[in-house]
Amino acid sequence: MILLLHFLIIILIFLSPFILSWKIVLVFIILYYIQLFIFGNCLLTIAQFKEHSRSTTFYSFILEKLGFFPNKKVVRIIVDYFLPWIILMVAIIWQHLLSHVVWFQF
Repeated sequence: MILLLHFLIIILIFLSPFILSWKIVLVFIILYYIQLFIFGNCLLTIAQFKEHSRSTTFYSFILEKLGFFPNKKVVRIIVDYFLPWIILMVAIIWQHLLSHVVWFQF
């Protein structure tokens, strides 16, 4: 059940630039970093993998299930430091430069 919830939230994260105002996306990024600061890891990752260390991510788990074995530290860096800001940049480009309207404004 946690796997499915985790997967659905990840899908929503990737869809967020197209359905949420970039300001809401930014709020979620800030909340994500607060979660990492307070709990040391994503709450769903803690619940799913029963670990508080930051070695496993949902992304590395899925890649391993697909037969790829990436360096978990590299995946962690990409997920924590690059992906949120790429998603925010996509949201800003989609909404401001391309003038698309999203469902949920802020």
